Amino acid sequence: MQMLVDKHIFQYHATVPWPAVGAGQVDWIFGVQTIENWLNDHVGPRLKHWAWSDSEQSYSMGVAFRWDQDRLLFVIAWT
Repeated sequence: MQMLVDKHIFQYHATVPWPAVGAGQVDWIFGVQTIENWLNDHVGPRLKHWAWSDSEQSYSMGVAFRWDQDRLLFVIAWT
């Protein structure tokens, strides 16, 4: 989603589906908070270890990472 794009220099990108609530419905605030909390707890602070990135897809979130192992951990956890 374009509004979540940070300026960053991270080269490892991942795109995952938005977290769903209930019967497959998407709650945008819940999705952002859930993923941001997970990233902060498991990867580290935003803009130091990860940043929001353009997913180029309507129902996906894009995240960029400083390290490839963090990107892989994120993809495994959210797919």
